[in-house]
Amino acid sequence: MLLLHGLTCHLGYWLRVARFLDGVRVVALDFRGHGLSEHAGSYGYADYERDLVSLLDRLELDDVTVAGHSLGGYVALLAATRSERIGRLLAIDVKSDWTEDDAAFAERSREATQRVEPEREPLLGRLATSVSPSALDADELELLAERAIEPVEGGWRFRWDRRVLATEPVDPFAFLGGVRCPAHVMAGSESEVMPPERARRFTDAIPGGTVEIVDGAGHHVELDAPELVAARILG
Repeated sequence: MLLLHGLTCHLGYWLRVARFLDGVRVVALDFRGHGLSEHAGSYGYADYERDLVSLLDRLELDDVTVAGHSLGGYVALLAATRSERIGRLLAIDVKSDWTEDDAAFAERSREATQRVEPEREPLLGRLATSVSPSALDADELELLAERAIEPVEGGWRFRWDRRVLATEPVDPFAFLGGVRCPAHVMAGSESEVMPPERARRFTDAIPGGTVEIVDGAGHHVELDAPELVAARILG
């Protein structure tokens, strides 16, 4: 099983799901510019895809089940149009639209840097807010913070490169028809990123794709319904 996180997140966001994946080999990564991975000069979808395929090749993973949340789902679906190593795919709450506001935000992020805070607590608060309405207990928040916050001269800052927010336009319908493996789409009923009707349209573009709307879940379905997500990963 290969687990792929979302934009500005890291592998630790699968902490709740991992508890239900005993007995199987689980591989998770921090995408470039995220978590403990190094920052890079480019954060295009093709860059993330190459990193993913390189990992599959290096570990010689064949017929692997890949679960990706948000950015991770987008990249996994893109890779599944070309790589034969992906045998089954779970795409969770993937963005499928691109607005003028999205374009303006991406442009503002092109040269952005992380602000240094004199104290760690405000960053912990922002980290907790970023997964709202999902609620993390103190131990879970600290586990996320280990890979998300770092000490620097003058205080603390988030590790992830703010330039990852300078994303390319989202256009999944350009490639979804070429997905070569069985794909199941999960979306939170309360998600603003992939509302139910958008999830159904997205899934209709995938040959043989299936869709599931998770009642009461927001964007972070992997945090709101971890046992269900684990069950779908295990098939």
